[in-house]
Amino acid sequence: MKHRASRQWVGLLGLILTVGLAAPSSNLADLDQDGYPDVAEFHSAAQREAFLEWFAAIAEAQFTAPSPAWPPQEQDCAGLLRFAFFEALKPKTAAWFQKFPYLPRVAAPPLSAYPLPQIGRAVFRIEPGAYRPDDVQAGRLVPWASAMYLMRYSSVFLGRTPDKARRGDLLFFVRPLARGSAYHSMVYLGNNLVVYHTGYAPSEGGEVRMVSLETLNKHPQKYWHPRPDNPHFLGFYRWKIVSY
Repeated sequence: MKHRASRQWVGLLGLILTVGLAAPSSNLADLDQDGYPDVAEFHSAAQREAFLEWFAAIAEAQFTAPSPAWPPQEQDCAGLLRFAFFEALKPKTAAWFQKFPYLPRVAAPPLSAYPLPQIGRAVFRIEPGAYRPDDVQAGRLVPWASAMYLMRYSSVFLGRTPDKARRGDLLFFVRPLARGSAYHSMVYLGNNLVVYHTGYAPSEGGEVRMVSLETLNKHPQKYWHPRPDNPHFLGFYRWKIVSY
């Protein structure tokens, strides 16, 4: 739930390999005007399925046994999304699996890497508009973004009911009087289950929880009810790189 309008560059990650040759800078068209180059999006059903499955499994794993690869300072609601996003894109080596004490079985094959070397780790938009080649240098694409930015510029709205949502999609809420950020995010696991971080630092009792949508709808604070008639529930969303 924390809100930090940070543009800090935290270094490149080994996500810069691509299936085949790296895309030249002259081939960064954004024909759908969604803020991401078309070559940075997964276009096949198999690729989209693989990303969503790995993303959901990694997020779910943090409920049972948080990975030591997830830094404590990154542990909040949006941090869970960012961590699972990056880890889903990494090559799944033996060393990678050792960093996860628990991981649900993933039927989809691993993704070899994120297909845009020019972006590297700076994959989250914090400003609207179509993609431009200087987005990273100008700070419009960054490696850190709060839940508000993830919702507004890195994902697309699906609806306010779960009928169009699938495993690996996102939920967002807003509560203006909340401590820290007003925005809160969750990961949909399918079968009416969600996983989320409570938003507080580990030293303050922050933790990852898994609940059903039915349980959320019984929460004593109606802010957290994932219902269409709750104005604080902003709906279900999907990462732009797998939207179609």
